[in-house]
Amino acid sequence: MKQNKEQHVGLDSHCLSYLLDGIAGVSCPTDSLAQERISLLRIWFYRPGTFYITETVLAEVAQIRDIYRRELHDGFINSLFLDYPVRIRAEVKNRAKEFETYHPKHNDCLILAEAEELNLDILLSYDNDFLKRLSNVSEITRLMKPVDYWVSLNIPKGSQPVTVPHHTNPLSKETWWVH
Repeated sequence: MKQNKEQHVGLDSHCLSYLLDGIAGVSCPTDSLAQERISLLRIWFYRPGTFYITETVLAEVAQIRDIYRRELHDGFINSLFLDYPVRIRAEVKNRAKEFETYHPKHNDCLILAEAEELNLDILLSYDNDFLKRLSNVSEITRLMKPVDYWVSLNIPKGSQPVTVPHHTNPLSKETWWVH
């Protein structure tokens, strides 16, 4: 049987923050983004591999004013995620400028350009403007909402997660994230 190539998947800053909230044991989301947040956590636990974080996402994390939240992000990033520095900065900046003709937010454009340089297959975001304006622009990296990516994985209900929370993590006692 031919095995599919493992997809390289990146996160924007918002997805990173909400994933970490979920991993840290925050209770079941009930807000307007609940399905996106639950999908992020399911992707984390049911999909093999880890997520990639771009240089701009790392820079945005460094700007978090709440020291506890910034340290939470740093701790997880240092041990659970892959991050690589930009190799050819001029090309990334030029590509981001091209994206700015479609979308005014410079950092979003940089994140997508960096994702392309990393050859990421997917970049997860639930920023509707980012998705609407740039989802059809890159031929290298596909922008997707977490819920859409989760559905695309086609993981059968009742499957065992690839990763499970440690028994000391409050999330290990919860079932809302289980598929």
